[in-house]
Amino acid sequence: MVVPKKTTRDLVGEYVDVHTQLELTQDNEEQLELESSLTKIQQQIKKKVDGIDHFMLELSRRDHLIDAEIEAIKTEQTRLRVRKKAVEGMKDFFQKNLLPMIVDELGDENGVYETNTARYKLYETYGPVIVTNEKHIPDEYKIMEYIEKVDKKTARKDLTAGEEIPGFHIEKVKRVRRS
Repeated sequence: MVVPKKTTRDLVGEYVDVHTQLELTQDNEEQLELESSLTKIQQQIKKKVDGIDHFMLELSRRDHLIDAEIEAIKTEQTRLRVRKKAVEGMKDFFQKNLLPMIVDELGDENGVYETNTARYKLYETYGPVIVTNEKHIPDEYKIMEYIEKVDKKTARKDLTAGEEIPGFHIEKVKRVRRS
């Protein structure tokens, strides 16, 4: 029959039980046995905590590897965005400068130029609106925009100072600092 390994919680519970028995025991021999048992339990707990520490270190390594991968992907994303802008710039140059010039020079009197694959027609339309002096623009053409955002930082400061704020809630949590 295989004896299941004790969990850390089981070991701590056993440690508390044996420690309580040790305080209540008057017999010297039994005290020695209980102290020996406490020492064994402490060693087992220490071994478990070492395992947890190793596991946490491995999780930290994985976390850093993921962060590095995210950075590499961000760099690649930035590079691709720059290439996309270059392609869009080239496309824009063809649409706004090169093709109109070709159709104007080589097209017929109606502003039409045909190739084996496409037919181009030159026409005029309004371009984008350009703001020349913002001070002289009438108010009816100005739009006021603002963004409403919750200030959690200030709320945290006030809540931890004991203030009650409707719509907020904060709880104390247990954390462990590793050094």
